[in-house]
Amino acid sequence: MPQQGDQQGRETKFIVDAMLGNVAKWLRILGYDTLYSKAYNDAQILAIAQRTSRLIVTNDRGLNARALKRGLMSLLVEEGDVARVLAQLASRGLISLDVDPSRSRCPICNGRLVLVTDKNLVRGRVPPGALAKHNKFYMCARCGHVYWEGGHWVNIRKLADRARMLMAQEFSSTRAVQGPAAPG
Repeated sequence: MPQQGDQQGRETKFIVDAMLGNVAKWLRILGYDTLYSKAYNDAQILAIAQRTSRLIVTNDRGLNARALKRGLMSLLVEEGDVARVLAQLASRGLISLDVDPSRSRCPICNGRLVLVTDKNLVRGRVPPGALAKHNKFYMCARCGHVYWEGGHWVNIRKLADRARMLMAQEFSSTRAVQGPAAPG
């Protein structure tokens, strides 16, 4: 079974198909290296997954079947409810539902976030109210987008709590992901 990411490195890497953009965003928020593009076609997803040892998350039965036939790790999920998809991934030991902004990745570009405590580095890049209220910011090392623990983190934590509840209710019997074990 693929290893769940540890508290420091988040080992499981994902590639998410074009229909599951919200899932990709949430995996990044939870700290997982997640590739996603609406432009990826099935052949590209398969090639990238094979080359980079990523688990494919898809709601496309055909893509899932082709991935499994090639010996790739793939998980077929239902489209739509992000909390349910995250619960399914967590129930299989693929992700942790712990929310920690210091481990999050940029939901836009998947870049690593860097802690910034010098407000001068983010001045003009965040609203004045956020600058006055917060002392810790997280800047994406790739695209430069700046994040902070504002009110939206309440909703992020609520979604993670909902996923935990769904996991306990619906996914209590874990099943292994189809495909070979992830590299250690």
